[in-house]
Amino acid sequence: MRIQDFHEHQVLGAALIVLGLSLGGAAAAAGLLANEHMALIGPMCGPTFGHCVRCVAAVALLVAALGASGAGAWLLKPRPVLQRAG
Repeated sequence: MRIQDFHEHQVLGAALIVLGLSLGGAAAAAGLLANEHMALIGPMCGPTFGHCVRCVAAVALLVAALGASGAGAWLLKPRPVLQRAG
């Protein structure tokens, strides 16, 4: 399904940016939790044994936030208007 209306592009782009911002907030919270977790049991979580679910979740949320925000910004990018010939 193709989006034909420019207004639909703007609404979808804005919604994706809002989603990216909320995912960014979740990534920040998950990053803080992972930081506290690594401070408590640093030798067990990190380069020697691999990262735990908290660390992986923080990175995954950050990547999702960047992807959603980037897609929203791409949709909001101005495009040339096509005109009918004739």
